[in-house]
Amino acid sequence: MKTHLQARANEEIAVGHQHEHTGGMAGALRSIFKTHGIRGLYRGVSGAAVRVSVGSAAQLTSFSWSKEHITTLQVFFCQI
Repeated sequence: MKTHLQARANEEIAVGHQHEHTGGMAGALRSIFKTHGIRGLYRGVSGAAVRVSVGSAAQLTSFSWSKEHITTLQVFFCQI
């Protein structure tokens, strides 16, 4: 549902299939559920879960490395 609402564009610049939902989030939920059922609400979760887990792993790793590096170099004169 989130991607349906985010991907929507004006007709002049629209590319690909456009989802026409009215009524904001509630309207989109109703429309998707009516058309595709409960499975339609979770369509795309498997791809998003992989993307989020890889992104989170990269963020956590880079934060940990940066914190250790800054602490070792004593860039800031306070305890981190």
